[in-house]
Parts: sequence; C-alpha cells; structure tokens
Amino acid sequence: MAIGESKPSRVPARRLTLVALAAWLIILSGGFVSPALAQPAGPPKLKDLNGHFPMTVPETAEAWQARAEALRLQTRVALGLHPMPELADPTPTIYGRESFDGYTIEKLILESLPGHFITASLYRPVGDAAEGTRRPAVMYAHGHWNDGRFYEASPGEVARLIATGAERFENAAINHMQAACVQLARMGIVVVQYDMIGYADSQQISFDRAHRYGINDSDPPTTDDGWPLFTATAEGYGQSIMGLQTINSIQIFEMLRRLPDVDGERVAITGASGGGTQSFIATAVDTRIAGSLPAVMVSTGMQGGCTCENACGLRVATGNIELAALTAPRPLGLTTANDWTIRLPEDGFPELQQVYRMLGRPDAVRLFPGAHFPHNYNHVARTSMYGWMNQLFGLGLTEPVLERDFELVRKDRLTVWDDEHPRPESGVDHERKLTKAWAAQIDAATRPSESDSPEVAEQKRKLVTEGWGSILAWADAYRGMEAGNVKWSGPRAGQVVVASPPVPLTPSDDGIVELHFVDFNSRTIFANSSISVRDPFGGDERDRSPLVSNPRPAAAYTYGYNAPPTVRRLGVLLDALQAARGDRDFRYRLVVGDNEIVLAAAAAVAWPEGISDVVWKAVATADFDPLAEVSSIRDPNFIPNGLRYRGLAGLVSVLDDRLTRVGGGGGLMGTKK
Repeated sequence: MAIGESKPSRVPARRLTLVALAAWLIILSGGFVSPALAQPAGPPKLKDLNGHFPMTVPETAEAWQARAEALRLQTRVALGLHPMPELADPTPTIYGRESFDGYTIEKLILESLPGHFITASLYRPVGDAAEGTRRPAVMYAHGHWNDGRFYEASPGEVARLIATGAERFENAAINHMQAACVQLARMGIVVVQYDMIGYADSQQISFDRAHRYGINDSDPPTTDDGWPLFTATAEGYGQSIMGLQTINSIQIFEMLRRLPDVDGERVAITGASGGGTQSFIATAVDTRIAGSLPAVMVSTGMQGGCTCENACGLRVATGNIELAALTAPRPLGLTTANDWTIRLPEDGFPELQQVYRMLGRPDAVRLFPGAHFPHNYNHVARTSMYGWMNQLFGLGLTEPVLERDFELVRKDRLTVWDDEHPRPESGVDHERKLTKAWAAQIDAATRPSESDSPEVAEQKRKLVTEGWGSILAWADAYRGMEAGNVKWSGPRAGQVVVASPPVPLTPSDDGIVELHFVDFNSRTIFANSSISVRDPFGGDERDRSPLVSNPRPAAAYTYGYNAPPTVRRLGVLLDALQAARGDRDFRYRLVVGDNEIVLAAAAAVAWPEGISDVVWKAVATADFDPLAEVSSIRDPNFIPNGLRYRGLAGLVSVLDDRLTRVGGGGGLMGTKK
C-alpha cells in the first residue's frame, strides 16, 4: 500500500445539530401517549469499563461463526486495522548475544509502522532443534509492572512473594517476566519479550502520553506536521495506543514466522494483566496465532483500566469474554486471581466452554484458578502456563514443568540502545508525524482515484462499505420497539410509549412513502406525515455529548463501550420507522437537508429493505463534511473511525444510486447531482 497524501484541508461548513434529527420516540396520531412519555426518564446511563459484560452464546456453530466474523471485523475496525496499515519489512536487528544455562538472550529492534520501533529481548534455547524441525515460539506481552522488561520488585515484595509461596527463587521474585522467558527457552521455545509503548526502551511515545493521558501530560496541539493521539482527528481515523500495540504484536508475529529456527505454524502468545489484554486481542484479530494464554485479565467484570487497553468501538455490545472466544477453536488458557477475574469460573468461563463444545474442541479451553493470590503471574500460575505450552506444542516434557533458578539480567545489559544503535526520534513531534503518515496510508487505501483499476476501485468500495457497516451495526444495541404496542427496552428501560393503531401512511403506486424532514427546535417533524419524534438521550447532547466519569478524558473510555450519539439515535430512528410501517409492505424515501443527511444516509445504509433512497436537498458546498469538522470528542457529530472511511463522502458512496443530491455547490463522490 503506497503512502498517499495527508488529510486534505476542509472548507468550513456550518455546524450541524444532529440532535435535530435526534434519537426518537414515536407519537402517532390516532393513538395515545402514556404518562411515561410526558415525563420521560433521564437519558440512559452510559456503560463504562467497570460494568458487567456477560456473553450470550449463539445456539448453533453456524450462528457463532457468523457472530465471530462480525465481531472480528468490529475489533479490527476499532483498532484501526481495517484496512491493515502497511508495515515495515519485518526483518529485525538482532545483536548482543549472551549465553546462560540452557538459553541465550539477544537484543532486538524491529520497525513496525514506518519510523516507529519495537524493542525487545529475544530468548533462544541453547543448541539446535532436532534435525528437520524448527522450534515453536512464544510472544510474551508484559502488563503494567514498573519499567516492564526492566522490572525489579522491591526487597519487601520479594520477601512477601517467597513467604506466601508465590515464588520459589529470589531472582524470579525480582522479575517474574524474565523468569517466564528463561523457563520457556529452557523448554525448547523461542521467546520474544517486547516492550509496551512507553515502557523500558520503547520511549518514542512516553509512558505519560500512552498510559496517563489527561493526568500526567499536557494536551499538545495539532500542527501542520500532524495531530497527537487522543484527539478527535486521531480517533476519527481509528488511531490509538491500543491499536499501535496490537500492530506491534502482529509485526512481532510476522518477524517470528520468518526466523529460520522458528516454526511459523506454532507461535503462541501469553502475558498477564495488560499483557493479557494484548494476548487475547492479538489472537482475536490474527487467526494465524496458534494459541493464547491471557493471565488474570479475561472476565465479565473490569475490562481493562488503561488507555492502552481501550479503543473506540471495541466493546460496544460485547466484552472480554466474547472477544476471548474469538480464539476458538484454537487453544485458549486462562488464569484467575483474587481480583476482577475471581468469578470467572462461574461467570464467563462456562460460556467459553459452550463455544468450544459447540465447535467440537471441548478440551481446547482451560482455566487455572488462583483465587488465593492477588493479581499476579507468579510461579504457581506460570507452572500452569508451562504445562499448557508443553501440550500445545507437543514438547513431551514431564509435568509439572518446574522452574529452576537463573542468573538475573538487569537493565544495563538488556537495553537495546547504544552508540551503534542510537535511539530514534521521540516525543510529540514523532507522534504527530506517525499519525499523519498512518492517515495517509488509510486515505490511499480508501479514497477513490482516477488511476484506480476496476479491481482497486472495488476493493476500496468494499473496505468503506464494511467499515461503515460495522460502525452502524452498533445501533442494534439501542433498539427494542415493537409496532402497535411500543415499549422501550435495554438502554432505554423505563421509557414507554404506546401507539395504536399504526401510523396511517399511504404509499404511492410504486410502494414508496416519502418523508420530508424539517427542524423544529429539539424535535424533528416529518412534515408530510403524522410522525414526530423526541430525544430520549437528553438535550445536553445537542451541544456537548456526555462522557463517562473517568479522570482520563480519552474517547475510548466512553465510546469503547457506547456508540456515538449519531449511531445511538440511528437505532431509535430505525425502531420508529419500523413501528410506523408495521407489517405493511412499503419502503420509505427520506427527503432531507444538510442538517439531516448524515443520519438519513446512515439509516438508508443500515436498513436497505425499509428505505429505498435518500433525496438530499443540499445548500452546502461540494466538500461539505460535518464529520471532518469535528474538533472535540464531545461534539455530537463525533463518530470514531468516521474519517477512516472517508467521512460523509464515504457514507453516501455506500448508497451509490440510492442517493440523489439536488442543489448546493456540487456533488460528492458516489452521489447523483
């Protein structure tokens, strides 16, 4: 994928109030309105990472496969991996080998996105693999232990770990991550322990930027060189720390597959806490990874507290149990502790077992409880992991596989940077350049060009169609009305309106009911019908969308669990139109102005069997795009990933000949004038 031009400048257009088209309650002439509508309940409470996220298992394997395909797409969209960015050549710089008892350690530097580098330690077994064979490999993704790869527990913590039976050896208690890598290498496995962004040698984006956004760092401005992460523009392109870390995992996987001593079909991943998040997410998005053991992370409870574990759209109408289920039918191992995972044996793991049984692999999912220890990846949990890896790779070792002591290697010997391998550019300047170049790749992959071959044009259209389809599918979580006797459910529990009989809409000879939208304060009236609509999400969203309570004002804490305002309203709009239609056989034609075009186009994309087409009576100029003008994640027009899929132009391009634009300063790509 060639790197194209950067994000184009936009001609300012007047600010839209999509709430004018709003998320709606039907009021039907000929029916009556319950008291609940006259005094509606407050807006539905936003979900956050501390909610309850159970999994409902589909009834058949076929239904699960369909759900898994949609969820995998949702995950890739949320992480900025659809389209997958063009990564650098996965050829690493490996140097500085040191030999120890049964293993070696080398320093590793690997470019992921152009100009952005992964830093790591490479552990290898001593000696050659059996003739004609190559070794299995493990990607070790660490969690939020201070300094990551360079971690050293305090003397008091070391004493506590040994006294409680959590660790057997002092060196393992000092750095349990190094202990795991050493033991896996002694088992005959190649291991890469790679740094999370902002940890150890990975300082191109600082710890405070990546993991303490809004607390320990400033909010740097956008410049001509690009925009920082966490801005509305970055989120509009689907650019996040979690996405970058997942890209790093995929690039490490690609590198391992190409090493001459590694069997590319036998590469697994493990890690604890935040490293557990990286483990099951990488396995979800890349089906080539052989197996995953995320420790003390997967549960129906807390979903991941750090900005590096959250991305807009990732957990809308889903959660970590279902995301971990995307590993199926590949082997999946889990550990628990006296933390948010403590209830996993009865809440979450049975559902995972259902999925694996349904797919004919009941023994491929394992749980290793450890409720007597606090949050950890200690010797007891690691011993379970060694046995699991032994079976996964068919190593034939006698179990239990127990660690023995090792020589602790500290920061001064592990760091990858030296005079011959100088540190790359870092800081906010690097961050801006990275996001701008990444966006240029996205634009080149999605925006039409006169030089596109028919095959390339179709591929671009497919990417945009799939992307918008995945975003708009979030609206399903905000539906729940029934024609004739309409009741709110789910997020709108407590708000009730009864409508009987259905709206008396008369279709034309060609089976079309034409609805004209006009603004009227906080309502939208269909000017030529008896339908009017009110906003159940609260009037505050007209100017400033609410966010969840969190000291870090990252969009992912809200929109990782809740659809953006436009998509929430879309769900209620579709309910309203379906309730008004009842069981009659007609389709709607939506006639709208500039204020309503985003939601009307979204509705037509999401419900083609109910909406025949959209007529856009435009006043705005040809480059009009409210999604591109958003400068705050609290803007009601903010749609995460909307810019990735070409904004309004991309949305209406999905409609193709189902949208007619009349008036204004010209047409958008994919529309008729």
